[in-house]
Amino acid sequence: MLWLCLRLPELPLDAISESRSAGMLALTNNNTIEMVNGAAQQAGVAAGMSVTTAISLCSALELRPRDLKREQQHLDNIALWAYRFSGDVCLCPPNAVLLELGASLRLFNNLARLYRKFISAFRRRGLTVKLGIAPTPLAAELLSHQNLSPASLVNGAGQLHQDALQKALSALPISLLTLPPKTLSTLQEMGLHTLGNIQALPRAALERRFGKDIAKLLAKLEGEQADIRPKFIPPETFTAQRHFDGGLHSKQQLRFPVSALLSELEHYLRLRQCVNRDLEWQFHYLDGSKEPWSLALSHHHFDRRSLIELVMLRLEQLSLKGSVETLSLHCEQFIHNELQSEQLFETANNSQQQQKTAQVLDKLRLRLGPHRCHQFNLQDAHLPELNWVLRDAHTASHSKLKAVAAAPSAASEYKPLLRPNWLCHPPKAISETGEGLFWQGELHLLQGPERFDGQWWQQRQTRDYYIARHQNGALCWIFKDCLKRQWYLHGFFG
Repeated sequence: MLWLCLRLPELPLDAISESRSAGMLALTNNNTIEMVNGAAQQAGVAAGMSVTTAISLCSALELRPRDLKREQQHLDNIALWAYRFSGDVCLCPPNAVLLELGASLRLFNNLARLYRKFISAFRRRGLTVKLGIAPTPLAAELLSHQNLSPASLVNGAGQLHQDALQKALSALPISLLTLPPKTLSTLQEMGLHTLGNIQALPRAALERRFGKDIAKLLAKLEGEQADIRPKFIPPETFTAQRHFDGGLHSKQQLRFPVSALLSELEHYLRLRQCVNRDLEWQFHYLDGSKEPWSLALSHHHFDRRSLIELVMLRLEQLSLKGSVETLSLHCEQFIHNELQSEQLFETANNSQQQQKTAQVLDKLRLRLGPHRCHQFNLQDAHLPELNWVLRDAHTASHSKLKAVAAAPSAASEYKPLLRPNWLCHPPKAISETGEGLFWQGELHLLQGPERFDGQWWQQRQTRDYYIARHQNGALCWIFKDCLKRQWYLHGFFG
């Protein structure tokens, strides 16, 4: 196995805002400075100072409280992003993520190339990251504190250099080990300052002197004992947000953060092999107020470009109440992609046409309003006039998908019957004479009968349906009410 540890030493600052300003910024907790950015550090502000001392050194210093909840969410987002490289991802709080690369290394040819991919990806996002790679998760976790160059650990063929790895581990200070403070203090008093000093001692003697914890730690470090970590599981719902220092003042400025959030959603959907049915947005204004707005979707697959246009179209109808400090996106309605691939080869062209129809439908709903677009939908009923029902277009689209999911075998066995395009409601009476049937002209029977017999629990209906030709050439759908002995015209074929 091969483990890679991604450590983000500036995670508390990164979590506040991915697009941090170049100004001096410090995070506080209980009136004490916990972390400062580079600009504040150059001004003499350091962690551990009181807020009063920091302000006296730098009057322009921006102070913000540390947000542990946002840090955890940011770490979850990093883990979610890491899923594209490995299906075995673990969280290492407070600021690291572990990936097992042994199964997926073949995709990247060698380690050096994989290293470059990680470094360039984090630079694009403006994040500071340290990497550690080793055959065991604990060794990778410890090496990530050193942030060694890949050139010192990987040989010319792109493979891990075992001698260089052991040398790097031996040089690590023992302060990085998760041992009780008293044990660490005793080891340092004995002159054991590096991991190599401890590894050189007999394991049994260490266990007698310091207990089983140190022996277990060394066994996990060297792969002699299993180091099982709980795997990170992508959340069932998607949540992401963007913060803007000073706020955004126009709708056009929101286009780029909308695109970035939809890009994150696209990656999430790809991991879970599903598509979303809704977009729940929320504005957080500078004055502390919030404004939610939602966008229901009829799309059967995720198309980020068309969604951006839909979102901007929706934004045109909204008036911002002020400057937007945070834009958040939440999705909790998903449909698995497998529901849409059951008739892939039969309906490849139809699927594209349906997707275009869904996009047009979504635009119409945005223009006209959410409850002003309707479409006819089939439903189970014994009488033809009850087979059709008019529903909200979005609801009708959802019910169709659910019907396919609930009864795929029934859908595959479905055989379309010949039915007219227009139904008369109510059916019109036809006169019958010895010469034949008449309704604004003569009717000649062509095909039938097709017997309908049901609705006995309300009022029994027994009908014999025929296809007839009117003397003007129109094809009609007529029936004879077998109980009343009366003929009716029920529809016209196109």
